[in-house]
Amino acid sequence: MNEPLRTTSRPVILMRPGEANNRLAELLEAQGIHAVRWPAFSIELPEETDQITERLSNLDDVEMVVLPSPASVAAAAHWVREWPKVKLIYPEGDASHSGSEALWPLVQAHGAPSRVLFLRGQTGREWLPEQFRRIGSDVVVLSTYIRVPLELTVPQLHRLEKAILGPSPLIYLTSTDAVDVLMHAVRPVPNARMWITRGKALTIHPRVESRLREAGFQSIELTSPDENEVIARIRESLAA
Repeated sequence: MNEPLRTTSRPVILMRPGEANNRLAELLEAQGIHAVRWPAFSIELPEETDQITERLSNLDDVEMVVLPSPASVAAAAHWVREWPKVKLIYPEGDASHSGSEALWPLVQAHGAPSRVLFLRGQTGREWLPEQFRRIGSDVVVLSTYIRVPLELTVPQLHRLEKAILGPSPLIYLTSTDAVDVLMHAVRPVPNARMWITRGKALTIHPRVESRLREAGFQSIELTSPDENEVIARIRESLAA
């Protein structure tokens, strides 16, 4: 069993969206590591829902429904209590098992659908819909939720102003969008971006690593998305 790492002067910032971020923070707290929770996005339902209600009330004209993330699964549950007989593709578990590349093998196992309904946020990568089009599927994209990017509150900004006088942080984030959100969120505090990028970033994909380097990070480490592995990497970085 890991011995608690009781104190550290280096801030730890967690930017995963949703409950996965809270769960990771709680696991770290149990080991004596305080983590600041800055989820890159919060999830909200759209104000106008009539089109979504109508579309999801009758799925007879589609052969497959794709929910590419835990957020899309949760949002769809607001409208659909029990799915009719239609092929469903969705992540097995949390966000670490989602994403376009992770879901594509599941699609291939089912074969090419004639028409697919793709449920996502108001924005998203076009990679997966494009793969469907390449295999001859008719793709219908429907926005079922809104991703609201992180905006730091006044108290959070005040804490950030004090923090930049100390050691640069260790940041865990899992998407390219989260990098841009981070840079935007700290903009009101002078020198905060420099303080952030002098720190260390922990992420799960080479695509995110590339975006972090573009943003100015020099110290970046790739990790498995497994929570135990992430915690081990955080502990190692704090102990170095």
